[in-house]
Amino acid sequence: MMKSCARIPLLCLGLLSSAILSSPARCADETTDSTFTEHARDAGVFTLYYENDVFSGEDRHYTNGFKFSWLSGDLSDWGQTGWRQSVIDHLPFVNSPGTQKNFGLAFGQFMYTPQDISAVPPDPADRPYAGWSYLELTFIAKTAKVMDSLSIQMGMVGRASQADEFQRAIHKWLDDEEPMGWDYQLQNEFGMNIVYERKWRLYARAFDNHVGADLIPHAGFSLGNVDTFANAGFTLRLGFNLPSDFGVSTIRGASLPNGPIDDNDPRVSPNRNWSFFVFGGGDGRAVARNIFLDGNTFRESASVDKEPFVGDAFYGVGVIAGRWQLTYMNAVRSLEFEGQQGKNYYGSIMLSYTF
Repeated sequence: MMKSCARIPLLCLGLLSSAILSSPARCADETTDSTFTEHARDAGVFTLYYENDVFSGEDRHYTNGFKFSWLSGDLSDWGQTGWRQSVIDHLPFVNSPGTQKNFGLAFGQFMYTPQDISAVPPDPADRPYAGWSYLELTFIAKTAKVMDSLSIQMGMVGRASQADEFQRAIHKWLDDEEPMGWDYQLQNEFGMNIVYERKWRLYARAFDNHVGADLIPHAGFSLGNVDTFANAGFTLRLGFNLPSDFGVSTIRGASLPNGPIDDNDPRVSPNRNWSFFVFGGGDGRAVARNIFLDGNTFRESASVDKEPFVGDAFYGVGVIAGRWQLTYMNAVRSLEFEGQQGKNYYGSIMLSYTF
């Protein structure tokens, strides 16, 4: 399945590259002072992320993830008064003057299993069963070229996450092999992360008025008892009528899909209401703590020796039709712990609606 999916982005990439090479390039500064932002500023976004290794024919390690999110339109003054405004005004990174500001809410869940889900008890040298269900509050400040995101994640690891019940139900519905080792999952633990990420649109160019490309690097960090790491990476997009935003990503903290920067975005533009693009990129992390490998913070639990550096590489395709956006990507994650047998392959679907 991955091979067939791979042909589509590569074919499109070749066709678009040919179009660019045969067209005179012109600079298209993504947003200038004269660019209209009336519709973009009012736009909010609903999004559903879904990631699963079933897209690659596997059922192990990082096996499932989903995230429902809502992102507000522009709230330049944060729309609050009194103590609530005072608290938000003291947040770091997201209070630069002159920026568009957005507030986001999300609910998500991650699920991890060992390679052999039939073994009872599970192999102690393999990664433990673990689930993480959380709520996420995100504050965003952005200009045409830079976006800062600050997220607070709070939730439960362990049986309270309900990841075990969710996987059993899905496997039963699909008439798939029953996972047998969830009784050995990590213990219940309240989890909290503070996640920051900055993205840049370093390169955004249009060719022939429709074909365009952009390069969007990112860097950030997470601090918490669930995840503590520093990360950096990039996304490269190439396509027709590219959305004027900061791209797509795999599910991670501070990864809420962002709304349009300006009214050239096909989701809000009065002159163009469609887009087709291919993309690729990666994210690397220097990992200090990963509860899903290190085990519970204050209680005895299963654990393995984690790798200090982990990376994801991905590629995919996206379409926009009116206010709807759909993307699909294939991703691969490097080895996360000592003794892991093979890299982790998974697919990701994102569906969003701009309102």
